[in-house]
Amino acid sequence: MFVLTVIFTLVTAAVFVAAGLSKVQGVKQQQEIAAHLGVPWDRYRQIGIAELVGAAALVVGLWAGWLGVLAALALLVLMIGAVVLHSRAHDSAQRMLPAVGVGVLTLVTLLLRVATN
Repeated sequence: MFVLTVIFTLVTAAVFVAAGLSKVQGVKQQQEIAAHLGVPWDRYRQIGIAELVGAAALVVGLWAGWLGVLAALALLVLMIGAVVLHSRAHDSAQRMLPAVGVGVLTLVTLLLRVATN
């Protein structure tokens, strides 16, 4: 089961690195999403930094199990927050799907990390 944990951890970390980098780099689409959600750009960039730190902690957490659990939990809370923001913006299910999908991926990673800790 640890092999499955490693796979899910690396995939989840890669997803958060991609998302975090696009926010930190100020990709136009991310700026538009931030404006749509009503989040000030500097705060949205901070979310990107949190995603990058969380991704790094997930990977390091493969050696320090407690850190992997905490990182996955923190990233899951971040994704729940994303779903809440999209709901408040009255987004369609299709616009909310990436946040929900990444949230489910993060939940599976968290459960695997707890099971193999």
